[in-house]
Amino acid sequence: MTSPLINSANLDELLSLLGEEFRDIARLFVDQLQGELAGLRAARAAQDWTGLYRRAHALKGSSGNMGATALSESAARLERAAREGDLEGVEREMAAIEHLAPQTVQALQAGRYV
Repeated sequence: MTSPLINSANLDELLSLLGEEFRDIARLFVDQLQGELAGLRAARAAQDWTGLYRRAHALKGSSGNMGATALSESAARLERAAREGDLEGVEREMAAIEHLAPQTVQALQAGRYV
């Protein structure tokens, strides 16, 4: 079963509770996402598995907190693959994250969360 890009129910609740403050947090997530992806790419290119593990862990947490379910789950799989030295898993999840990141941003924009 494929996870939804974003958890709209939770995001709607947060938006109703926090209003513009939540949008500020969501914008910060979107603004920092490209930097997080660049860090993942650099760690993978350098074969820095510890660095990749740490960066994947950070992305898992930030995307999970933002309700970006599919991105968070893919980052969790990347974290596990980096920890285990599973190169095939690293490549698979890096490709998935590269695909999911812009879709997640579009979903947040479409939902007017940012």
